[in-house]
Amino acid sequence: MDCNEVKINLPEYIDRKLDKSTSELVSKHLESCASCRELHAELKSFLQFTDSFPEIEAPAGMKEEFMQMAELEIEPKGRIIRIPAWAKVAAMILIVFGTFASGYFTGSKNNEVGELKAEMRQLKQDVLLAGLRDYSGPQKIQAVYDIQSLGETNETFVDALVYTMNSDKNVNVRLAAISALSVMMDKNEAIKTELIKSLSVQDNPLLQISLIQVLTESGVKEAKDEIESISNDENTNQHVKEYANSMIKTII
Repeated sequence: MDCNEVKINLPEYIDRKLDKSTSELVSKHLESCASCRELHAELKSFLQFTDSFPEIEAPAGMKEEFMQMAELEIEPKGRIIRIPAWAKVAAMILIVFGTFASGYFTGSKNNEVGELKAEMRQLKQDVLLAGLRDYSGPQKIQAVYDIQSLGETNETFVDALVYTMNSDKNVNVRLAAISALSVMMDKNEAIKTELIKSLSVQDNPLLQISLIQVLTESGVKEAKDEIESISNDENTNQHVKEYANSMIKTII
């Protein structure tokens, strides 16, 4: 079995829907092909990732129209293979979020592993950002931690988390955003600045204490003036003042 055939069969291999002989051929190929192993790992991660989100219902009429369009068959080397159901679902998600690329799920020999991975990364990003915007509190928190687990600190993710930290109506979601940004801080210096700025935005004592803790325990000396300002503000909660005074000593 060559690489192209393995790519076509990977979704069903991951779902354990292949017959025994085909599954063994895929397994044998994966043992000797680093490129296909990498794709297998990415696809498996992608499937697990999408399982954590609620189903997305497309606008009326779009679902039926697309499913008719997706009832395609491809014929590599004289063998007809129907596109897996998983591929149709993933393609539907791509359409909903505007990232559908023609031919992505067809198993065409022209599709490269790098392009496939790039599309999946973009899909993950779009789904997570939509989660921060549109979902309920618990789902937003899950989206925050999924962003953190990706280990990426690009500007789009950071801006979305900063906005969530400063603007979300749910305090627990904002706390989750602070936690995620604190973990990402070492990889992106701009996050330190945003956390310091957030001190002047937050008026909830729990959020203020969380920010002070993150900044002082991380030794961010640039936060000293802002923490002192909060401590000296007569409108600041007394518990926050006491915590600020005790923690600021750690970064002087």
